[in-house]
Amino acid sequence: MPKIKTSQIIACVLAFFILGPLAAPLNAQDIKTLDNGLTVIIKEDRRNPLAVFSMFVDVGSASENEYAGSGMSHLIEHMLFKGTKKYPQGAIEDILHRYGGDINAYTSYDYTGFSITILKEYSGLALDILKEMMTKPVFNPGELKKEMDVIKREMDLIKDDPGHRVSRLTFSTSFTRHPYRMPIIGYKDNFERLNKEDLMTFFKSRYSPEKTVLSIVGDVDKDAILNQVDALFGEIPRGGNIVMPTIKEPRQTQERTAEERLDIDGAYLNIAFRSTDLLDGDLCAMDLLSFILGQAESSILNEQLRMKEKLVLSVSCYNYTPKDPGLFIISSSLKEENVTRAIDAILKQIEDLKNNGVKEENLATAKNNFLADYIYKKQSIESQANDLAQGQLLAGNPGFSAQYMENIKNIRLADLKRVAQKYLNRESMTITAISKSGKTLSSGRETALKKQVRETEKIILSNGLGVLINENDSLPVVSTCVLFKGGLRLENKKNNGISLFSNTMLKDGTDSLKREDIARFYESMAITLNTYSGNNSSGLSATCLKEHLNETLKLLSELCLKSAFSQDEFDREKNEFLSAIDMQDNEIFQQGHRILKQELFRVHPYGFQTIGTRQSVLKITRDDIANFHKNIMTSENMLIGISGDCRKEDVAAVLEACFSAIPSGRADFRQPEKETPVTAKEKREKTLKVDKEQSLILLGFHGMDLRDKDRYALELLIDMLSSSSGILFKEVREETGLSYATGAFNVMGLDPGYITVYCLTSRQNINKAKAIILKNISSISRNEAPERLLEKAKNHVKAMRKLELETNAGFIFSVSMDELYGLGYNNHRGFDKEIDLVTALDIKRIAAKLLSPDKCAIVVLEGTL
Repeated sequence: MPKIKTSQIIACVLAFFILGPLAAPLNAQDIKTLDNGLTVIIKEDRRNPLAVFSMFVDVGSASENEYAGSGMSHLIEHMLFKGTKKYPQGAIEDILHRYGGDINAYTSYDYTGFSITILKEYSGLALDILKEMMTKPVFNPGELKKEMDVIKREMDLIKDDPGHRVSRLTFSTSFTRHPYRMPIIGYKDNFERLNKEDLMTFFKSRYSPEKTVLSIVGDVDKDAILNQVDALFGEIPRGGNIVMPTIKEPRQTQERTAEERLDIDGAYLNIAFRSTDLLDGDLCAMDLLSFILGQAESSILNEQLRMKEKLVLSVSCYNYTPKDPGLFIISSSLKEENVTRAIDAILKQIEDLKNNGVKEENLATAKNNFLADYIYKKQSIESQANDLAQGQLLAGNPGFSAQYMENIKNIRLADLKRVAQKYLNRESMTITAISKSGKTLSSGRETALKKQVRETEKIILSNGLGVLINENDSLPVVSTCVLFKGGLRLENKKNNGISLFSNTMLKDGTDSLKREDIARFYESMAITLNTYSGNNSSGLSATCLKEHLNETLKLLSELCLKSAFSQDEFDREKNEFLSAIDMQDNEIFQQGHRILKQELFRVHPYGFQTIGTRQSVLKITRDDIANFHKNIMTSENMLIGISGDCRKEDVAAVLEACFSAIPSGRADFRQPEKETPVTAKEKREKTLKVDKEQSLILLGFHGMDLRDKDRYALELLIDMLSSSSGILFKEVREETGLSYATGAFNVMGLDPGYITVYCLTSRQNINKAKAIILKNISSISRNEAPERLLEKAKNHVKAMRKLELETNAGFIFSVSMDELYGLGYNNHRGFDKEIDLVTALDIKRIAAKLLSPDKCAIVVLEGTL
């Protein structure tokens, strides 16, 4: 092949710019919105006697909500071909084939699409079929069973395909909360639970005109076809205008790895970085970067890893950008023994790109290829129709692709270097692999992974104050917490609220700084500063850039040692506390929770609200606040935790200078009284009428303390009760539709805490819902949980724990709490093992011990509807 000269490339680029705007914008009359909300886009293209009708609906697997992980959207896409009232099973394909038509369908995370291509004279037929599919599917049970069997075979095929497997592993590891973590096709166990009623319910709530775009391209008359559309689709009633809640994926701050074993030859490797969404300004630069890295024979990774170093059999790169932020993924297939070297080689190329950028000729090649691909797609009217519909549905602009290409033209070399530095960083990186051994990442990268293990060290200051230090240089950020044993546990009826009150006032001024001076100081350096007070402790927390760590530590020490508790600030805070107390019952759940705690705890302070009562707060004085803080601020009653980009040796000296003045010794407080158990003889049930539309049922049970060996079994039990695929949700919400929201939560402390099961329902369904909840709770204590449900709970609980420890702030707060409460700062390391050891028999035993209806307090807030 002759070598291409740089001058030829430049000529191509000049041709690119000479082309000017790539497509004339659609006229206003090309886009119509019917009265029922259906958006119609029409573009005449008379090159061939064909027409394409693309119907795209704003529903995909990411918006399945209560059916998340079931593959509901994909199943409905299949079933809409299987018959409507007018077109029985098999008729749609037969009719289209008879009249020279063809139909395609697609399900993504964000939409479901259907496209019919047909000879222009049968345009009315195509429209009628789409209208029938959108309004009158029959979901025949026999056809549903057959189609579900087909999809299950498709699931098995995917499971056997290592390329698909590693892709799924990448998404499920990179995303921890967003629905993108789940496969579009669904999980088999969730999928198998679907039935005709589920499909009908989901279809009626999602497939509505205001969520639909109909794009028509081809040899049609614009006005005539619009009249046909209006006649067929205009009478379809508007839906409920349901807006699906957006689940935001938390920021990733540490490298993640995952590997699965499969009986294959070689290995499949993905390296993924968190990327942009479809409308982000960095989209085009990231797309071009993916092409330059790995979308061509001459790409950087192909030339270096495949051709020169011969480390991989294939390598590619793509920037996946759906409606919400997606992933920048580098994929390769290779020999198992080359995995470690390939990872290092890929990361080396990325670092080189971040430091030195790319060559002008690389950028020119990428732009020319993007332009060519765009123009090639214009040859197909189906591609045009889909493009217009997707642009309108996802970006609110049917001309999105044309504008995208204009933006591609404007990308410069500096843009590529900038986005590489912004996105391709190890703290947002996920590495996944499929291999025969299942150990290529753990064995090959053992040394590198050891560096990522959070090693925490404890030092003791000269006054006996303990400090935990965790060095983590993945980001130039440091988080600090200063914790005190205290909280509600040290309060009584007369001073209830004093812990939160005193802790809130720590930010209200010191001997040398007024409240506004403190605020200006930490805000000027972008320091986040917070106080908190809970059931068993209180404290301060701060996060700062590493260059401001010394100033942050000095500020925290001054707030602890020199808070003034001025009378003016005290009076202002008291008024705010009293107002908050007056307003606390505005929210039904908060009101019910407050009453339930009072029913469960007659003598123990866990029955109090942290904010206090009007009677107790009115009696608290400024001297009470100052004395309370002074009493808890002793070295043996405190702990400091620091995690982030810092060095132990440097931090220790600053801490000694700042906090050695904290008095030594223990805090002198009386231990709370032991709570009396709820018994069958003593009925603790309260029903109140409230001026709210909804009704709330709360069931409360005494729980366990943090040191109880059964706490892990209890965590799994609560997950089973509270998850969207769990015990309560299935019957109370899915099968009977009695509840808007149902679940459970567990509060543990230094003393036995409590378990709450809740249900929001309507007034007429209170007794039914309560009976079902009690029946299910009783069943848990009599029957062992299905292994499938237990396994799912274990995976979820472990994942949520990892998520909790992901950030510096979350990690240091959690391990410091464990140390403060006597569990030890390395307690978190055994969490997964303890969870894995729990059996179904353990769950049954704990349920029988704690969730007895005879040991239950019940609060019902009866609404008006």
